[in-house]
Amino acid sequence: MVIWSKKMACSTSIVMVSWELLVEELKNIPIEIRLYLASIIGALRTSDKQLTSETWISTSITRIEACLDRTWEALNSGYWKDVPIEYRYCYSLCIVIKAALLELQYELNAGNFTEKEKKATLRNIISQIDKGILLGAPLSSMPNLLTTTAAKLNSYCIDESDGANLEEIPINSDKINDAILSGFLEIIHYKEPSMELFYKQVFMPKYPAVLTGCMRHWKALTLWKNPDYLHKIAGSRTIPIEIGSRYTEEDWTQHLVSFSEFLRKHVITSNSQVGYLAQHQLFEQIPELKEDFAIPEYCSFSDNVDNDVEPPDINAWFGPSGTVSPLHFDPKNNLLSQVFGYKRIILYHPDEADNLYPYTTRLLNNTAQVDPINPDYTKWPNFCKAKGMMCYLKPGEMLYIPPKWWHHVTALTSSFSISFWWS
Repeated sequence: MVIWSKKMACSTSIVMVSWELLVEELKNIPIEIRLYLASIIGALRTSDKQLTSETWISTSITRIEACLDRTWEALNSGYWKDVPIEYRYCYSLCIVIKAALLELQYELNAGNFTEKEKKATLRNIISQIDKGILLGAPLSSMPNLLTTTAAKLNSYCIDESDGANLEEIPINSDKINDAILSGFLEIIHYKEPSMELFYKQVFMPKYPAVLTGCMRHWKALTLWKNPDYLHKIAGSRTIPIEIGSRYTEEDWTQHLVSFSEFLRKHVITSNSQVGYLAQHQLFEQIPELKEDFAIPEYCSFSDNVDNDVEPPDINAWFGPSGTVSPLHFDPKNNLLSQVFGYKRIILYHPDEADNLYPYTTRLLNNTAQVDPINPDYTKWPNFCKAKGMMCYLKPGEMLYIPPKWWHHVTALTSSFSISFWWS
């Protein structure tokens, strides 16, 4: 199996890519790293002898890793949104080259590998590519290169027998008490609202609403409850998960793990550490999953009357029972769509902000200090004045959350949700 080739024109290649285009990409990265990458790309384009030299390949991998370390420092200095785009391009380009070198190394040694060792090597290459997807930026000349390569590699190294041993995802709804808590108003429900009704009674007034019957055509409603299916599509992929009760607590941290490890350790079985795939653009990383759902037509309405509506930001929220998103607000319209599992959601109007005691730090100024489920009225006395609403979001239901509405979300069972954010 050939993943990469010198000219990338081999008929057995998984991905067709031009080193000439990669040379063009060099102009988009910092000059301090450009020279190191240019020499390696030059050899990959023109040399036959070096491509079969274990010494040259190992030395080149070491040089690429040094470039990645330098780029990593830039990516982790200050706020993510302030990172110069040239360093994200650089990370992607380094990953492309490293994956090519790892593939050459694999081809040289594949004859000595067992099938298990071959799959482990391919999974390592996928892991490298996923890091490029997560931390880099799509290359302008080949924006889908990394995602396409990772998807095809995943299909080669998935162990079907391993997936067959996965237990069912536990979703026990029998013990859920769906009574509206004292002091809260129930959020209004609409069954398959027309576009006109949604616009006039929900979107324009900016009022929360639960929409039922709008996701019945989604294949995800049945497919994603099957861990074998998720394992087959995404098992070898590396994803970022949150570890800890909630992001406002001291025990909160983030890890990179394989999707299958996440399924086994945090979703299917109980774990003393809560693991949550939260607010992640999973469907940009693994676009095959996009085929299982549709962007709701309601997202076509815009608050920007002078601009065309841009596609919504789509995020995945997947985790076990007990995951919590602390009380916070987002600046955009949100359709939170429940694929499977059950969630309890509490909302407050933006005008209640002073009664919710937002943090004053830059990173958390959209998050409230008060916990609406277990409020400390001594510490937060004005919270008793806040008037909230709530709902229980069930499989196949969507919740419209208007911009800047505060919301607190608790998973009552294992749960998979998709949020569509748009302006």
